[in-house]
Formats: sequence, structure tokens, C-alpha cells
Amino acid sequence: MTRKLIAGALALLMAATAAPALAELKAPPTPRAVVADPSRDTAHPADMDAFRIDVAGSKVNALIYLASGTQPHPTMLFLHGFPGNETNIDLLQAVRRAGWNAVRINYRGSWGSEGKFSFANARADGEAATALLFDPAIAAKYHIDTTRIVVAGHSMGGFMAADAVAAEPRVAGAVLIDSWNIGADAARISGDQARRAAAEAMRADTAPLVTTPEALVAEMERDKARLNLEKLSAGIADRPVLMIGAEFAGAPTTRKLAAAAKVAGAKALTETYMATDHSFSDSRIALESEVLRWLARFDPTIAPAGARIPLKAAYDPNNVFARIIRGELPAYKVYEDADVLAFMDRAPLEAGHVLVISKTSQARTLLDIDPKDLAKVMAVAQKVGQAEVDALGLEGFMILQNNGVGQSVPHLHVHVIPRIAGKPVYLAENAAADPKDLEAMAARIRAAVKP
Repeated sequence: MTRKLIAGALALLMAATAAPALAELKAPPTPRAVVADPSRDTAHPADMDAFRIDVAGSKVNALIYLASGTQPHPTMLFLHGFPGNETNIDLLQAVRRAGWNAVRINYRGSWGSEGKFSFANARADGEAATALLFDPAIAAKYHIDTTRIVVAGHSMGGFMAADAVAAEPRVAGAVLIDSWNIGADAARISGDQARRAAAEAMRADTAPLVTTPEALVAEMERDKARLNLEKLSAGIADRPVLMIGAEFAGAPTTRKLAAAAKVAGAKALTETYMATDHSFSDSRIALESEVLRWLARFDPTIAPAGARIPLKAAYDPNNVFARIIRGELPAYKVYEDADVLAFMDRAPLEAGHVLVISKTSQARTLLDIDPKDLAKVMAVAQKVGQAEVDALGLEGFMILQNNGVGQSVPHLHVHVIPRIAGKPVYLAENAAADPKDLEAMAARIRAAVKP
């Protein structure tokens, strides 16, 4: 919203530029937390709590969405844009469903928080909220894992997030969503006419803020050096950063921020560009998915989600399925012969989800496998499909086989997935099933497999 307003005010002062080519679209699986609710923890269910942060004598309103369970949770602080009409609550809820706490604040002088709104105060508020998450008492109260705190922000909030991360070296990483480089826009304000135009463009959005647009424009001009987001982006390049740009809004700015981070030696920078507007109005699922896939890097128990497996590469004899074949890792087997193995998927798309692999072929994808070996795999997939129908009383099942994008293990495998009438299919990253449930389901399907 802010970038749109300022750009509109300064339209006569800025030269038109050609739209950049859209970035290559990626299509890894949608994280499960985007499309599905988790099981309820009856002892310690998900919850929320409202509280206030004292900053320079003013009370800043804050809200935390608490993940279920009493174990320490990774936590994301989210800082909203100007003035905060787009709350991004859907993103925060998805983050909470993924097992994270999610915190949001309203800066001083905005949306009922005490005090006066200014860019300087908003910076201080974001820094104070970040510091509070590391307080031992707060961390204990809200079950915060202080080794996995991330600060995120949209538009003006992207600037505030970068500032908060730069001020606190213990923060694990940052998410900057179509961020507003306030200082860069301020540098384009020259003369009274441009100053008045900028103030008028901001006037409608200052209604929920305790300030005036004239005061904000004056602050932008006075503090433009301190409001330079390219400098801040370079200053946080030592930590993982996700930058997401909207092609029909702030993508050019995001590219400049990424370039500044790269010059500063960024080694863990992820860039994503989406063909949407500044509010991601028609890309909400895509936005949530991208953020959750990136946050998965902070889960020490899993590999980064959405990782790509190249179509052409040498076979890795230590991949998970190769180790299962050698008996080095356990599997809940449904069928096995000299050439083919079928076993339960540990994170099933649907109860009864089975994987079928060749024991003798070292094919990574469908492009590698000998047709004779493929015929053996598909013959067993047919057996398993019939067994699922017989054992589970199904009206149908689905065969799925990924190559490269969407493939999780570099050993050719065929998914045989039960279909439930009237229930849609979500190709999502799924939660691990209870081993007892997997073994019980494997026994049912195994008993129904015909010779």
C-alpha cells in the first residue's frame, strides 16, 4: 500500500521503466499447514493471547498465536505495513499450523496502540518486540525456542523487520515481503509541489494513525539516509533471508535489495517473485507456501522443504530407499519379492498410502528405468491398488509418480494412494503418521494382496 501511494505521488518525477520478465514458476508441493488443520492437542491445544509492550512509556498492542504443545516452539514476529489495512492474518495462521508461534504488533500510534506514529517509533517498536521474545520469562510463558526466532514484515513492515534483525544478532533470519525502501522514495521528493503531492497521497491512510501526512513526509526527507533499506539488507546478509517481490508492485525494489545483500556476501539469500499486486491479492496460497517452505530450514529434523532433485545426476546409493532395500532403515512392508518392494509412506497423503520401488534398478526417475524393470514395478502397483480397494473398502485409488520437481527421494518410486469419495486431494507435504497406525494399515493391506 505504501509503495503504491508514494509512487503515485511522485509519478511525474519518475521515469517509466520496462516491466521485468517474470521469474520462472516453481511448483513444489503445497505445505500441509497451508491447506489442512493439525490434529488437536487435547492437553495443550493451540491458543492465542493479547498483551501489551511498554515502549518509551507507551503501551503497544500485541497478539500471539500459540502453537499447540508445551515444547519450545520456533517463533515468527510479523510487522505490518503502512497503515496496516492488510493484516496478513492468513499467513500467521498458516505459520501457527506449521508448529510456530506467530506474533504481531501494532506500532505506537496505530490501531489503538498508545503514543504517536512515526517511522522512528515504528523502528523502535519492532526492535522492542524482538528483544521481548528473547526475555527468559516471556520465552518460558509462551514456549518460545529462542534459537529459532524469525522476524518478517510486509511493505513498510519489511523495512521494520530488516531493522529489527540488524539490531538483534540473535535473530535466526528475516522474511521481507515486497518491502518498502522508504529512504529511496524520500530521495525522490524534491520541492514543495512533490512534497504536497506525497502528503496528499498518504492522507487517506493516516486515518488510523496518530500523526499527519505532512509530519511523515518531513521525517522521510530528514531521515532518508537512516531509512535506506538497501543498506539494511546488506547489514543482515550474514543470516538466512527470504525476499519476496510482487511483479506488479515492488519487485524492482526487491531485486535491488537482493543485489545489495549479494554484494555484502549473502550466502543464504532466497529470492522469489510472484505475478501479483502489492497485497498478494491473488497469490495468498503461493505466499503462504513460499514462507512455510523457507521456514522449514529451521527444523533440524527434516531436509529443507521443496528442495529440487535434478532429472539427470549420478545415483546416490545412500538415499533413503536404497538403505531400506539393504535393511539399514526400517519400513512397514506391504509386499516384497526378488525385484520389487512395496511399503507404507511415513507421511501419507491418505491413510493406506503405499510406495512401490524397484529393488534391482538404480533408476532415479522414469527417464532412467529399463522398461522391463518398470513393468515389474507397475505390476506390483496394480496388486497394491487392488489390495487397498479390498482391504479398505475404497471406491478408487490414485497412482502418482514424480520426476525432478516434486520428487522427494532420488530413487524412482510409485505412489498408490487411496481416494475417498467426495474428499478432495491436496498434494501437500504431510505430517508423519504414528508408527503403530502405519503397521496396522500395512497388515490390513498386506493380508489383502493377492499372489
